[in-house]
Amino acid sequence: MENCLFVSLLLLTVATSFIEAHGSKHWWDLGFQKTRVEVRNELEGERELRVHCWSGDDDLGLRVLKPHNFFSWKFRPNLFRTTQFYCAMDWGEGKVHWFDIYICRRDYARCGNCLWIVKQSGPCFYDMGNRAYDFCYPWNPGSLMKLD
Repeated sequence: MENCLFVSLLLLTVATSFIEAHGSKHWWDLGFQKTRVEVRNELEGERELRVHCWSGDDDLGLRVLKPHNFFSWKFRPNLFRTTQFYCAMDWGEGKVHWFDIYICRRDYARCGNCLWIVKQSGPCFYDMGNRAYDFCYPWNPGSLMKLD
């Protein structure tokens, strides 16, 4: 019984040290690379873009991007590959558009540095192979009433 307790405490100590050394908040974050997402304003007509991004765990707040400016953030996807970030966006036309800017199952293998530009027609993902923003998506269906 004492050996079992000793081994359990030893494993807990090693796991805690490993988590602290790798800067993870949770044990299920271990083993996954840090991911960076960048959202850049490329709206037609040199308009300002208001962006509010969030996940189930993090709210990145409202950002106002001048033309051709961007903001980015880093995170470590969770072990269950359920990490997902959403962004609501508007540019002063009274309609708020939204998009799943990062879905772990879609994006983890294709980017550690996920680059997006935002156009009025929807966001476009940067394809490293073609060195172009080749993958353009429509906005998610339905609009939000306001951007917080």
